[in-house]
Amino acid sequence: MNVHAPKRGSPRVLLEEAASRSSSHWIGVVEGAVLIGGVFAIERFGLFDLQTLPFHPLVLAIALIAAQYGASGGIMAAAMATAIALLGGTLPQRVVGEGYFEYLAEVWTTPLAWLVIAVLVGIISDGHRRLLQRAEQALFEVQKERDLISAQYEALAARAKRLERRVAGIENSSSTRS
Repeated sequence: MNVHAPKRGSPRVLLEEAASRSSSHWIGVVEGAVLIGGVFAIERFGLFDLQTLPFHPLVLAIALIAAQYGASGGIMAAAMATAIALLGGTLPQRVVGEGYFEYLAEVWTTPLAWLVIAVLVGIISDGHRRLLQRAEQALFEVQKERDLISAQYEALAARAKRLERRVAGIENSSSTRS
């Protein structure tokens, strides 16, 4: 057992874990930007006709981000995709005679679907993450118990050895006297 290695739960390890979590949020933003930007770049440059797909390809990108980073990451990815879609000029054109409600429903149906998918996949991912954290905490508690039992065993073994030596020393000295 290495006594110099920091144990899980020590302040230094907790600070390192917090730093890695905050950096993972930035990594998630970058991954989302790359996935969503890549889809829009493919669409903008005409490398592949995305209209032939039965669903919008950003559904997959948003679902992947939500699965990896939870509901908050999925919502951020859906918001990023919506902003790029609205600012990028990929809005459907309003047909003459079409009412405002029908037009707004057509414009917002896809972004709202992205949001719903992000939330649903994110909730499932967050639930799995919580289960893993509970299992990790239970494992940490069991490891602490194991370490305590091991330390107690070592102390008892050393005490038993001292007692055996003392008994052996007494018996050896009493057998030499007779």
